[in-house]
Amino acid sequence: MIRLKKPELCQSKILDDCIDNIIDSKRRQRLSNLKKEIVELSHSYDCLAEQGKLLGIKGKEISDSYANKGDLLFLYSSKFSKKGELARQYYDKIKLSAPNGKCPQCGQQLVSTLDHYLPKSQYPLLSVVQYNLVPCCYDCNRHKLSQSAKSHTKETMHPYYDDFDDEIWLRAAIIEGKDIAFDFYVCKPEKWSMEKFERVKNHFRVFQLNNIYKPYAAEWAVEESKSLSRLLKKTDKKTVEDDICDRMKDVQSTHKNTWKYAVYKTIFYSEWFWKEYLLML
Repeated sequence: MIRLKKPELCQSKILDDCIDNIIDSKRRQRLSNLKKEIVELSHSYDCLAEQGKLLGIKGKEISDSYANKGDLLFLYSSKFSKKGELARQYYDKIKLSAPNGKCPQCGQQLVSTLDHYLPKSQYPLLSVVQYNLVPCCYDCNRHKLSQSAKSHTKETMHPYYDDFDDEIWLRAAIIEGKDIAFDFYVCKPEKWSMEKFERVKNHFRVFQLNNIYKPYAAEWAVEESKSLSRLLKKTDKKTVEDDICDRMKDVQSTHKNTWKYAVYKTIFYSEWFWKEYLLML
C-alpha cells in the first residue's frame, strides 16, 4: 500500500467544467443548484478524513428540488471520466498521480482507473469530489466494488490520509516443494493499536493481496534463487547472506511493506531454502 499526496485541484472548477457544457438545460440547472453544496462537502470530506472520521460524512440523501442520483452518476461517467470531455483532464491528473503508475492499494499492479473510496452508488454527491477519487488497478477496483465500511475499523486504507508504512506488517510463509511458493499474511507491529491492525487486515482481505502477490512472488523467487545459488557455489553462505541483506535494504528503501522484502526475509531464515532448495538448482 502506497501513500499518495492529496489532489490539489480546484473543486469549483472541476464542477464548472463538468456542468457548463451539459446539453440538457434542465439537468444542467439541477446540477448547478448543487454546486455550492458539493464544494462544501469536499471541504468537509477533507477535514473528516484527516481526523479519521470519514464515516461522519453526509451525502447519502439528495434534496428533491435539486439533482437526483442519476444526474450525479451522469456527471462522473459522461463528463468527468469520458474521453474527449473537458473535465477528463482532472480524471487523468488524478490517475497519473500514482508514482510509477503503481496502484496504491496493492502496490503491485498498474493503475488503470479511479476508484471511489466511498462508493458513488451510496454517496452520489461525492461522484466527482477529488479527495474521494483514488488511482487504482483493475483488480483492486473489482475486488472492492461498492463495499462500504460500517465502522472505522472496517475501512480500507485511504492513500491520501493513512500511513500504514510506518512499521513492517506484511509477512510471507514459504511453501516447501519442488517449485518454491509463498503465502502472504498480516502480522501486528508491537507499536500499533488493535484498530490500526484490524484495518490493515481488512485492507489485505478486501483487495485479496495474497492472491495478487503469490504468482508474482513465485516467478520472481525462482529467478532470484538461481542467482543466489550461483553465488553460493562460487563463494560461501556468509557472502550470500550479506548479498540478501543488501537486496532487502534496496527493496525497503522506498516502501517497508512489499512482497519482495517479505520473501527475502522468509528465505533468509528458512533452513529448507539453504539446505535443500538452493542445492537443487
